[in-house]
Amino acid sequence: MYEITFVPKISEISLNEKVKFTALIDFLQHAAYKHADLLGVGHHQIFHKNLTWLLLRYTVEIIHYPSLEDDIKVITWVAESRSPRYTLREFEIYDGKNNLICKATTSWLLFNYRKRQIVDFKDYWPDFKAEERRAIDYDFPKLPLPEKIDNRKVMKVRLHDLDINQHVNHRVNIEWIIDSIPQKILKKYELEKLEISYKEQAFYEEEVFVETEILKQQENEQMKAIHQITKGRKEKLVSKAITYWRLQT
Repeated sequence: MYEITFVPKISEISLNEKVKFTALIDFLQHAAYKHADLLGVGHHQIFHKNLTWLLLRYTVEIIHYPSLEDDIKVITWVAESRSPRYTLREFEIYDGKNNLICKATTSWLLFNYRKRQIVDFKDYWPDFKAEERRAIDYDFPKLPLPEKIDNRKVMKVRLHDLDINQHVNHRVNIEWIIDSIPQKILKKYELEKLEISYKEQAFYEEEVFVETEILKQQENEQMKAIHQITKGRKEKLVSKAITYWRLQT
């Protein structure tokens, strides 16, 4: 297990004066990067071997959004996986009073980017040890695609969107998805849960299409949205997601 503390910056605060969802994703990403490095399987330790980690699935649940004044503690660990090809990385976020405010689970594979093939991570990680505990009991079911399009946006990949692997960072997909929700909804609702599946990489100056179907649940006034991100003339699927929204408190 690995633990790290963050202090939110003013640039990471949203319109409702709470820490942005994408800022929390950045905290989780940084914690994962630092922990992988300590385990000997970080980017700078495996990239020269033609290897990189690819994120497949991400599920995040927000219990309570922190504010600018909150210190944020992130705990991350590698969990037992049913498949020998995939690793599971779990996360929990706590506020300054040690209250659990966010939890997440992710699925990764180790990829040889020269040969363009998946490799068995245990061949390169002989000291691999996993925890039995999961942050979220979730088996990554197949996600649907939108049946109708309520909102469509066209984006062009900026240099700023790329990460050290030279493709669009996974957080940017989430940012695009949030931006696909109309502003009148964003002023009233906050993102409670996200499930996203990554299918294809996107690269600098590629054009992507973010399409969203919005489903309002009348009983509790919550909202659900189904998303897909595609690219190119053939609209190749980059990612698909479901988001769940609750009224702001």
